[in-house]
Amino acid sequence: MRKERLALSLLQIALLAACAQRPDADGPDPDDGAETGAGPTFPCPPGSVETDAGCEPAGVPPGRCGGGFAPDGAQGCVPVLPKEAGPPGQMAVPGETAWREVAPCGAGPWGSAPVDETTEFVDAAYAGADSDGTEARPWTTIQDAVDHAREGALIAIAEGSYVEELLIWGQPVRLWGRCPARVEIVGPPGAAIAVQIDRGASAAEIHDLAVRGQGIGLGVRNARDVVVERVWIHDTSDVGLLATGPETGTSVTVRGALVEHATGAGMVVADAAVTLEGTVLRDVDLAAGDPEHPFDGHAMAMQVESSERRASVTARSVVIERVGGLGIRLSGADGVVEDSVVRDVAWLAAELPGTGLASTHIPGSDPGTLTVRGSALERNHTAAIAMIGAEATIEATVVRDTGAGSAEGDPGGAGIYAEPSRVDGRPARVALRHVLVERSRERGVVVNGSDVEIDGLLVRELVPGASDYGAGIEIAHDQRRANVRVGGSAVEGSYGTGIAVFGADAALDSTVVRDTRPLPSSQDLGRGVNVQALPDLGERGSARVRNVLIERNRDVGLFLSDSDATVESTTIADTLGRALDGRNGYGIIAHNDETGLANVLVRDSVMARSAGAGIYNHGATVQIASTTFTCEPLDIVRDVDELSPAVYEDLGGNVCGCEGRTIDCKAEPTRLEPPRALPPPPPLPTGEG
Repeated sequence: MRKERLALSLLQIALLAACAQRPDADGPDPDDGAETGAGPTFPCPPGSVETDAGCEPAGVPPGRCGGGFAPDGAQGCVPVLPKEAGPPGQMAVPGETAWREVAPCGAGPWGSAPVDETTEFVDAAYAGADSDGTEARPWTTIQDAVDHAREGALIAIAEGSYVEELLIWGQPVRLWGRCPARVEIVGPPGAAIAVQIDRGASAAEIHDLAVRGQGIGLGVRNARDVVVERVWIHDTSDVGLLATGPETGTSVTVRGALVEHATGAGMVVADAAVTLEGTVLRDVDLAAGDPEHPFDGHAMAMQVESSERRASVTARSVVIERVGGLGIRLSGADGVVEDSVVRDVAWLAAELPGTGLASTHIPGSDPGTLTVRGSALERNHTAAIAMIGAEATIEATVVRDTGAGSAEGDPGGAGIYAEPSRVDGRPARVALRHVLVERSRERGVVVNGSDVEIDGLLVRELVPGASDYGAGIEIAHDQRRANVRVGGSAVEGSYGTGIAVFGADAALDSTVVRDTRPLPSSQDLGRGVNVQALPDLGERGSARVRNVLIERNRDVGLFLSDSDATVESTTIADTLGRALDGRNGYGIIAHNDETGLANVLVRDSVMARSAGAGIYNHGATVQIASTTFTCEPLDIVRDVDELSPAVYEDLGGNVCGCEGRTIDCKAEPTRLEPPRALPPPPPLPTGEG
C-alpha cells in the first residue's frame, strides 16, 4: 500500500475516453452512475426505483396519481378542482371541475327522503294545532318528531329554519331534510350543541340539511355507526362537529358534507373513530376571548386525540383549505388520508405554525400513526406534514409551495418534517415512497433524530427562506442520531446544500443530486452532499454513497468534515466552482476540522471535470480504489499542514487522464483554504409542525 502518491494504472482507459466527452445541455445520461469502474452493476440508474414493472423515475409516476388527480407531466399530480374559490354552501371534491350544492333540492316538500310507513313528517309552516306526525298533520318541531318516532324511523323535514337544541338518544332515527339550502337546524342562544346524538342512538342518520347557530353544530357521543350525509355545517360559534366516545365508543361516517365557518375547529374527534368521504372543511374562524375554551386561539380543520380509547380518522376524497394553525392534528391517534387535498393552512402562532398534517406521540400509549396516499398538500405555511415521535407512511403524494405565503422574517419551514417526541424522546419512524416535494421554502425534507426509509423521492426547486440556509434533504442529530436511507431518489435545484447530514447516519443509494444553487445572500456554497460532525455533541456524521450521480453543483460535490464516508460506484461530475468568484469546484473535500479526522473510501467511481480538483484532502485519510479521474485540472490535492497531515492510500486500479490519455495520479500539494463546515441548521418552529 502506497501513501501520499497514487501510482499510474492502465486499467479503464476505454471508460476514461468515454467520460471525457462533455455532456449536452441536458447533462449526462443518468446511467453514468451505474457504469463506473469494475464494480457491481445495479438494476436501475440513479434517480429511479426498481418495481415489478421495471425502473420508475423518482416522483409520482402518472399511474400512481390519486383518484380525482391528473398527472402534471413532470412526475407530479395536480388535483382536479375548480380554479376559483367557491361560494358559501357550495363544494367540490377532487375530480369535480365545477361548484355544486351540498345536495340538490328534490321535488315536493320532502325532497328525496325515502318515505315509508315509519315516517314522521315535520313542517314548521304547518298552522294547525292537531299535529300527529302524518303528512297531513306534520309536527312543527323536529324534537317532537324524534320524541314520537319508533326506533329507526324516518323523519322527513320540509323547508324551514328550525331553531332547536335537538337531542337524539335512547334509540336511533333518520333525519332527512329536503336539502341543505332550504332546511336548517339553528342552535338557539345559549345552546351548547345544536344537534346531539347520544347513548342508545347508534345507527342514527342525518341527511340533506344544514346546521348552524350557537354552540357546537353537531355532537355525537357514545353512539356507533352514525351516518352524516350531505349535511352543511356552517357559521357555528364553536366546533362544527364533535365526536367523542369516552364510555362506550363512538363511530361516525361523514359523507358528502361541507363544514365552513365553524369556530376553533371544524371537527374534533376524541376517543372516537370518524370516516370522511367526499367532504370539505374550510374557512374555520379563529376562537378568541375565552382562555378556558380548549380551542381558544385555534382555527384548525380537525383535532383527533386519544385519551380513554384509541381515536382514528380516515379521510378519502377530502378537501381541507383556508384554515389556521393546523389542518389535521393527530395526538396519539391513527389517521389515513387518501386522494385528498390539504392547502392554505395559515400561521397563527409559534405553536400553531401552519402545518397541513401533524401526527404526535403521547407518552404511555402506542405511537400515533399516519398514512397518506395519492394526495396533495399545497401552500401550507411552515410544513405540509410533520411527524413527532409518530409512525407514518407517505406515498404517491405531492407536497408543493410550502411557505409560499411567508413574509420576510418568518421562520423557515419544510415540506416534510420528522423529529422525536419532545416528551420522551421516542423517534419518528417514517417511510416515503414516490413522493414529490417541490418549491418548498428553505427545506424540502427534514429528519431530526428519527428513522426514515425513502424510495422514489423527488425534491426540486427550493425557494430561499429568511435564514441564510437551504437544504433539499436535512438529516440531523436531535436527542439521538437520525438514521436515513435514501434510495432511487433525486434532489434537484436546491440552494445551499442538496443533502445535508449533521451528526447523523445516511445511506444514499441510486440517487441523483444535481444543480444545487449558492446561497442568495452570499453566493457561497451550492454543495451537492454535505456530511459533518456536530462538535458540541461529539457526534460524527456518517454516509454510505452507492450508485449515486452528483453533478453540476457549485463549490463541492461531496463535502466531508470530521465524519466518515464510503463512496462506491458513484459519479461526481462537472462541479462548477463558487458563483461568487469561481473558486473551489472540488468533486470531494475531506476536511479535518474540530473533532477528529475525516475518513473516506472511494471505490469503483468516476470523478469528472471538476473546476478545481477531483479530491481535496485537508488533514483527512482518503482511500481510493478502482476510480477514474477524467479531465480534472488537478486530480488529487492535499493540504500542506504538518500538524494535520493529509493521508492518501492507493488501493490500486486508479486511472487519471483525459481524452484517452493517461497520466500519473498524483497527490499535489496546496495551501488553498478549503470550504469549511456549515453552522448547525436553524431550528424550525417549536409547535406541532
